[in-house]
Amino acid sequence: MFKKAQIGFLVFFAAVSAFAAGSARDVAVKDTVFTAFDTETTGFSRSNDRLVEIGAVKFRGDGTVLAATNWLVNPQRNIPYNATRVHHITDEMTAQAPLFEKVWPEFEAFCQGTVLLAHNAPFDVGFLAAELERAGIEAPALPVADTLPLFRTWFPHEKSYSLGKLTASLGVDGETYHRAEADAFHIVNVFRAGMAGREDLVLRRFQRDAGGCKWLDGKSRR
Repeated sequence: MFKKAQIGFLVFFAAVSAFAAGSARDVAVKDTVFTAFDTETTGFSRSNDRLVEIGAVKFRGDGTVLAATNWLVNPQRNIPYNATRVHHITDEMTAQAPLFEKVWPEFEAFCQGTVLLAHNAPFDVGFLAAELERAGIEAPALPVADTLPLFRTWFPHEKSYSLGKLTASLGVDGETYHRAEADAFHIVNVFRAGMAGREDLVLRRFQRDAGGCKWLDGKSRR
């Protein structure tokens, strides 16, 4: 058991190190550990709106789910009716939820040593960055890949790349959408479908397919 855990840690480290080194190493995607995550918010403005939920699913590139979790976040403001219509999160649900600065250490620990995935990542990463700045927390160095360009590359003939329509078209749709953990699972399901026939894919090619990768702290690494 210890040997397996040690090998797993080395794979995590090798994957993140490969990103830091400009993806020069041919680390297998199927052996890499990812964290698919999603956020729900009070609106679209990272300056004026706030997070109300973060969901995350940790999985290996071969599709094996390792862990999943979800955090409601107290936005310290009312949730507009139009936002609640989308994600069904109410003021009553978040009233007793912890503030972002209490949730963040748990989310960061969950993601440690993994490659982050988000669908239309600039939205989710932008909200995380805004919340970190408000809380006076320095963003960690975690690589982030955007699954929107990735899935466009992997499934070039699809008519829509919204998670709802894409999962339905691929036959991996679920019952719930627009809740953070559920949408993170949808990312995993589409990723799993995309890896079919790509068992030999390496991180260098994965980065190209995703249009490059960013870092959560916003710094460039070559």
